[in-house]
Amino acid sequence: MKRHIKGTGILFPILMRQHRLRLLLWLAGLVLVTCSVAYAYPGMYPDQASREAYSITMENPAMIAMLGIGYEHYQEIGSLFALEMLLFSAIAVAIMNILLMSRLTRDDEENGILELVQSKSVGRLSYLTASFMVMLSANILLIILLVTAMTAMRIDGFGFSGIVLYSSLLGSFGLLFGTLTAFFAHLATSSRGTSIFSFGALFFFYLLRAIGDVEVTFLSWISPLGWLSRAYVFVGNNSLPVVLLLVSSIGIGMIAFILQAKRDIGDGLLPERAGAMRASAFLKTKIGLGIRLQRTMILMWMIGILLLNIVFALILGDLEAFFLENEAMQAFLTGDGNVMEQFIVLLMAIMALFITAPVIISFLRLRGEEKANRTELLFSRAVSRMQLLRAYLVSAIMIAVVLPTLQAITLWSVGFIISEEMMSFADVLGASVVYIPALLLVLGIAVLLIGWLPKATSLVWVFLVYGFIVIYLGDILELPDWVRNLSVYEYIPAYPNEELSYPVLLILSGISILMMVIGALGYKRRDMEG
Repeated sequence: MKRHIKGTGILFPILMRQHRLRLLLWLAGLVLVTCSVAYAYPGMYPDQASREAYSITMENPAMIAMLGIGYEHYQEIGSLFALEMLLFSAIAVAIMNILLMSRLTRDDEENGILELVQSKSVGRLSYLTASFMVMLSANILLIILLVTAMTAMRIDGFGFSGIVLYSSLLGSFGLLFGTLTAFFAHLATSSRGTSIFSFGALFFFYLLRAIGDVEVTFLSWISPLGWLSRAYVFVGNNSLPVVLLLVSSIGIGMIAFILQAKRDIGDGLLPERAGAMRASAFLKTKIGLGIRLQRTMILMWMIGILLLNIVFALILGDLEAFFLENEAMQAFLTGDGNVMEQFIVLLMAIMALFITAPVIISFLRLRGEEKANRTELLFSRAVSRMQLLRAYLVSAIMIAVVLPTLQAITLWSVGFIISEEMMSFADVLGASVVYIPALLLVLGIAVLLIGWLPKATSLVWVFLVYGFIVIYLGDILELPDWVRNLSVYEYIPAYPNEELSYPVLLILSGISILMMVIGALGYKRRDMEG
């Protein structure tokens, strides 16, 4: 066994140094957001009455589907914090680990780095072992930082044992998805396929937990996300979910190591489907090739978005009845319009964030092809830079337009069957497509970066993360208006509760077009990698 991990001690600090900045930004962001929200909670729920009033909202199937099962009693303020933050924080930690392990495993293998390393005097499992050590170090450091920071804040209702459990749940959940990504890296033949499998598993577990928490309890025990809610952080402090997460991680990790020892470099366990003998006329075009390369990613996101909207549409009837039968909850309705309208408006804002992800991923594929030196092969043919840029840009714009439209059709169709009080199709469609200018603006930022600052293209994700913080945590953190206005999504009117501001939408669209043009000029002039 020792010969199989020979050289791990040399590879570990190299990989750690290579990913140090990325990990530092992730860890700093997670700790900062967690501590900021924790600090705000005592002021939001100052007494037992306000906490009990909140407990009524958690009887709502929509809230259970989004956040998980609640507690019977909320004596401690920490229980409210854990309920609202644990699930989405765990998803953020999972995304960090998926991106990290995807790069460390299949991405490095795809780019020839693993083959180069193994040509030296190192063991067959040394690179994977060093990668696991990097991932493990990141999650342990996250636990230490969260425990230290939250303990130092000394917030009433945040007991030390609860803080340790909360932090351990996040770290162990990240560890699970890191090992899952390492496992999926053996199935797929590309880093893109590895990421699709991993994000697909994350979405599947979220959907499984949502259905299980609302209807069929045993499904929640199949999903690791369902385990988190049953830890009863700051109240019961059940450590069983941490044990389940760690045992699952060890089991999946062992399988990943066994497969690494047997699999040939560059191969995937899942057979690749043979392509057609002849390319279609559409595939021979630049746009057709761009869409063909991304069709699996587009299809996976499309299915995920539609399934998520179906789940929320199924509980619209219960949502309306719940609020109408609880007069005490009327105080929590701060927006215009009825309960269903307010819920759909909020849902569309959150879904706009989800849809932004495939828009960014689709266009940044252009940068990934350049870094892998594949665009150099295309430019050796009769293909101009503008043609290639336009091909990926059209794909991203198509996603930004089609997905909001499809989700509106899905939500309205299912909601119309479930609830007699369903909004009109025009209002649901308007509430969804009104975010298209914001999606295009983020896309314009990506084009600008890839044209003039190609090494900083990852910064476009900051706009998505910041938008999520403002939409989901803006009221909790009581962010001032100027801070909220730094998010592009804040300029979108909450239709139909607010009147459409066509000048604002046109200005956002105009700015996005201007950014795309400027970015295209930069891409046309700059040097290519390779």
